[in-house]
Amino acid sequence: MRYGNVPGIMAAGRWPLAAGRWPLALRVALALAALALLLALQPAGAQQTIDYDVDDDRLIEISTLAQLDAIRHDLDGNGDAAHADYIAAFPNRDANAQTRMGCPSGMACQGYELTANLTFPTTGQFSAWTPIGAVASQFTATFDGQGYTLTGLTVSSGQVVGLFGAVGSGGVIKNLGIINANVTASVNAGSAGAIAGGIYSGSQLYSSYARGGSVTAAANDLTAGGLVGANVAGTIRASYSTNAVSISGTRNNNELGGLAGFSSGTITASYAAGAVSGTGGTGNDYGGLVGDSSTTAAVITNSYCDQTATGQTACIGTSTSSATATATAYTTSQLQQPTGYTGTIYAGWNLDLSNPADGVNDDPWDFGTPRHYPALKFDTDGDGTATAYE
Repeated sequence: MRYGNVPGIMAAGRWPLAAGRWPLALRVALALAALALLLALQPAGAQQTIDYDVDDDRLIEISTLAQLDAIRHDLDGNGDAAHADYIAAFPNRDANAQTRMGCPSGMACQGYELTANLTFPTTGQFSAWTPIGAVASQFTATFDGQGYTLTGLTVSSGQVVGLFGAVGSGGVIKNLGIINANVTASVNAGSAGAIAGGIYSGSQLYSSYARGGSVTAAANDLTAGGLVGANVAGTIRASYSTNAVSISGTRNNNELGGLAGFSSGTITASYAAGAVSGTGGTGNDYGGLVGDSSTTAAVITNSYCDQTATGQTACIGTSTSSATATATAYTTSQLQQPTGYTGTIYAGWNLDLSNPADGVNDDPWDFGTPRHYPALKFDTDGDGTATAYE
C-alpha cells in the first residue's frame, strides 16, 4: 500500500510519531470513529441521568409548574411514578431503585422541595389547578417550600380544594408561601383552603402562610379557611393567613375561619388577619381564626385573630367548653405592637419546628416594627441568615 499521495504521511507504512503532525482531516476522522465505537459499546437505551436531589436531602427538587403538577402521580414522594406526565417533567431521571432521582444510594426519596418562586398563568395550562391528592388518595410525603412562593393559584374544581386536596398521615407541608390565590369550593360537603382543602390525622403544616388572596364557599355544608379548609386531627404550627374568606350567595351550614374552616386537630402559634364574611343562609359558623372547633379533641393554643381585620369578634365561631381550644381576638394595633417572644401575645411562639424535634427552638418569626404583623423568615439563599417575608 502506498501513502505517498497523502500529505504528511510517509510511504511504506511509516507513520509520524507525533499525532499532532497528522493531517487535520485524519485526526477528525479518527476522533469520530472513536466516538462511534464508544456509543456502540453503550448499553441499549443508556443515557446521562440528571440528579434531581443535588443536596442529597432525599427531597426531589421542583423548579417548574410541570414538575409541581407531576407530584400528583407520586403521592408518597419516592420518585417511582411511571405516568407519562411525570417522566416528561423529570427528563433523564435515574430510575434505579437504589439511587432513584439522584437521592442518596440506598435511601429512598421522601418528598419534594421548591427551588424557585413560581407564578401560575392566567390562561392555558396550569391556569385552572387540579388539587394534588384527594380524600381517597392523600398526599403522604414531605413538601418543603424552602421559603419560596407560589403566586396566582386558581382552583375551583373538586370536593377538597387548594394547592393540595388532602394531606394524609405522614404528610408534611412546610416553609411555603401562597400569594394571591383564588380558591373556590363549589361542591356540597367539600372543603377549601389556599394550601390544602384538608389535612388529616398524622399530617403537619407549619411555617407557612397565605396572603393577598381569597377562599370562597359557593355551595352548602362546606368548610373554608384562609390556609386550610378542614384540619381533621392534623397539626398546624407557626403559620398565618390574611386571605379573605367568604360565602358566595345564600348558602347554608358552612364553616368559615380566617385560618381554618373547621379544626378537630391542633393549632399553635398561628394567627389570621383576613376578612371573614357572609350574608343570608342558615346554620353558618364564622370565626376570625376557626369557624368550628366543636370537638373535645381540638387543641388551640397561643393563636389569635385580628378582630378588626377579620370583622369577627370571636376567633372561634363554634366550640366546646373545653379549655384546650381557646383563641383571643385582638385589635390590629395590639397585634402590631411586637415585643418578640415575650409579653402577653407572642410568648410561646419560639418553637422547635424540626421534624423530628431536636430540642432546639428555631426562631421562626420576625416581629418587625410597630404596624407590622409577625412574619415568617426563611434562609432561601442558604447564606445562614434568615430573611422575613410577609
